[in-house]
Amino acid sequence: MLRSARSRSAALPLVSFITLVAVGGCARPTARDAAPAPARGANAPAVDADEQNAHAVADELRARVLAATDLTDLGESCDVGTLRTFKDTSRAGRLETEREIERLERLIIARGVDNSLDTPEAYDLLTTVIAWEAGDRRPRWDVPAGLPAPRTIAPGMVGKFRNPTTGRCEAYVATDTTTFVIPPVTSYTPPTLDSAKAVVYVGEPGLKQAREAFYSRIGATDSTSVFTYTRLRAVVVWRDYAVVAVNRPAERRGIQQLPVGEGGASYIFHRADKEWRLLAIARTWG
Repeated sequence: MLRSARSRSAALPLVSFITLVAVGGCARPTARDAAPAPARGANAPAVDADEQNAHAVADELRARVLAATDLTDLGESCDVGTLRTFKDTSRAGRLETEREIERLERLIIARGVDNSLDTPEAYDLLTTVIAWEAGDRRPRWDVPAGLPAPRTIAPGMVGKFRNPTTGRCEAYVATDTTTFVIPPVTSYTPPTLDSAKAVVYVGEPGLKQAREAFYSRIGATDSTSVFTYTRLRAVVVWRDYAVVAVNRPAERRGIQQLPVGEGGASYIFHRADKEWRLLAIARTWG
């Protein structure tokens, strides 16, 4: 069964952080985040100082998030995974941590929005997210240096549950193929996955190709068929930080956007030990 034809009824089974600022906000950070960057060219040393200052702010925000949260093992049953949770569960405590995540997300976007995705690090990030969203290899949680980094929870509907009748771990949706649409890149090679197949298309032309491929299989006149895919709508890489916004829409007849899909999520990653690790699930939506 193709994932493109599956039910679109839920977002992440567990949410580590509630809705924050919209990912699309790309304004430069305020003074408390980092000083505005001077014009490039004539004052290169000042630009470098500004960049270092901004990165120091990002590192401080990351440290605060790590200090304010725990990693909670959800049990070995069906490999549910590990969830980042708040240490201070009071409303004030949660809001403070959410504000730190919001500031970090804005800073990464503001600093990296114009950066190219045609780099080895960006390609590695694409592979990390595609494998995770396809139900294959999960990223590790970001942790302070020297501590073990456990694997994350499964996103969307790619996790498993224990069937009370059979006692076996079964997927929420039986799939073997996931369609991805990623931002424009020039020479990215999609990952080879162990437990799933990812078909990757690039940009708007790729989305058109994905639609045509789907409807060529099921027939364009089938009004009941729903085309679903996973779109990496926003990918921003800035030094060793990244923000990725994933949307999982559903369409009918290639033109009608359905109001209910499988939602999506915004992720903040940090690069450590030559891999991208998940720092926070900034928000999810259904």
